Amino acid sequence: METSAVTDVPALIVVITGRGAHPLRHGLAKQITSIGSDATADVRLAIVPAHWAIIHRGEQTIDVLMAATGERRRLDPGESFDADGITIGLEAMASARERERAIEALVSALASVDSPEGAVELLLTGMLGASGADLGAVILADAGAYTVAAARDRAGTVLEHASELLSDTIVRDVLGTGEPVQLDDVAAHSRYGTIPSVTALRLGSALCLPMRLEGKTLGAVFLARHDRSVIDERTLAALRILAAVAVPFFAQLRAPRADAGSRDELIGESPAVHALRKLIRRVGPSDLSALLHGPSGSGKELVARAIHAASPRAARPMISINCASVAPSLLDAELFGYRKGAFTGAVTDRVGLIEAAHGSTLFLDEIGDMPPTMQAAMLRVLEQREVKRLGDNLPRAVDFRLVCATHRDLEAEVEAGRFRADLLFRLREVTLEIPSLLARGEDIDLLAHAFLRQAEVQLGLVMHVLTDDALAVLRAHPWPGNVRELKATMRRVAILADSKLVRASDLGLAAAAADRPASAASPLGGAAAAVRELIEAAIRPGASVQPLATLRDELVRRYVLLAIERHGDDREAAAKALEIGVRTLYRYIS
Repeated sequence: METSAVTDVPALIVVITGRGAHPLRHGLAKQITSIGSDATADVRLAIVPAHWAIIHRGEQTIDVLMAATGERRRLDPGESFDADGITIGLEAMASARERERAIEALVSALASVDSPEGAVELLLTGMLGASGADLGAVILADAGAYTVAAARDRAGTVLEHASELLSDTIVRDVLGTGEPVQLDDVAAHSRYGTIPSVTALRLGSALCLPMRLEGKTLGAVFLARHDRSVIDERTLAALRILAAVAVPFFAQLRAPRADAGSRDELIGESPAVHALRKLIRRVGPSDLSALLHGPSGSGKELVARAIHAASPRAARPMISINCASVAPSLLDAELFGYRKGAFTGAVTDRVGLIEAAHGSTLFLDEIGDMPPTMQAAMLRVLEQREVKRLGDNLPRAVDFRLVCATHRDLEAEVEAGRFRADLLFRLREVTLEIPSLLARGEDIDLLAHAFLRQAEVQLGLVMHVLTDDALAVLRAHPWPGNVRELKATMRRVAILADSKLVRASDLGLAAAAADRPASAASPLGGAAAAVRELIEAAIRPGASVQPLATLRDELVRRYVLLAIERHGDDREAAAKALEIGVRTLYRYIS
């Protein structure tokens, strides 16, 4: 087979250590790149011998030499092979246009984040992808010092002890002067090349961009590669724009936190929200375990915070975790904590979230995704009111109020054998049904204006006005993402609207809704409009033919939501009218 001139295209060696593991990527700027567990290896893997493999980059070829067996494999971009249960492959680095598209997507996504912490994490991930850096960190200036707010490598892995992976001199120079530092070849630089910390880190290239607001440097973004790399001017300019866009989020991170009541006010005047508020006021002061059930994006965490704020435990911060966002193998360590030496990587004692919630509220989001083994452990904690850290035999008494949330039908999960019935009994001492946005139709205008104002204040933007045609489209949209989708839409509009008047075309919602006149959309409730929109979109001239099962399932879901809306959010009455069970109704809308 004739090989291509791989050296004409910047290449990455890709190493995957096991099924489901994040791939490790390393640029092949040098002629020889080593892989092994030795401290001097270019790509370090703790699970392989000290000098495991050598990557040789020739003029026209890239060869992998396995040290133990002497086996040599030649790779072209896109090819890979397995060795000792580990996959080694070769891929081309992202082109400049691909990086531009990543930056464009990041700017759009920044308009949808719910918190400054989320924005910072998103910014870091996007800048790593856009720059091709091996590691990066977001740094907050703090009275002459600094803290690391977030740190990731290219695979998205959180970097522990992140401050030890940065050049303290470079960071302090940028924070002190407010000027960026770009080093395409760190070792060749007269100031930084001989600094011990830089030498120890074996940085090939680095970029540190300041975050400035009103003459003050709030922090910086640090990006580094282990090989020498030149960032082209267009990418550098885009990274600077991203840094400027993120400045308001840095300001929020540094600002004092507002109290829970002012930050988490439950917005809405619909009957469903009034009933929910009334229940929160009654449940909040008690210690009853609360189960929040509702569709994704409906604001379950907001309700959890409102319950916490109404409780005697409100003086302490609520502790929360999303059970679906943590790998099952890590969830026990997050919840229960561990002792030093309990497992590889446990270099210090750590307090678990259950223990941290002592005297406060523990919020377990997406409890339906908790693995069965963890369900049993959680049940024991609730019954004994004590917790043991991993690797520790000492039980520690805990006093916390439990609030859980899920979009799943937990009774159906119990029947399917995926959730413990005894745990469900302990979780739902009281159940709060969180209405979908469609069931709160009259709140859409109020929420849209509130989210638009929040985005304008947070991002320092001018005030916008929603026109009648824009409001009509907002009312007619089905909102499958519920309140979360509406909030994301208004944040996007705040940034991208061409004028102070926000029209239907500025919303970026479905063309079928945008093209429909307000007079045609207004008389129908949100769910009824959603049903009609689906049918009109399916039969519109030129529309592609969808699989019948897909169209049927979506039509049934929207019609069930319409029945719920027409019965005043009474799900039992809606199920009776539809001649189905309540459990079946939940399956249709989940």
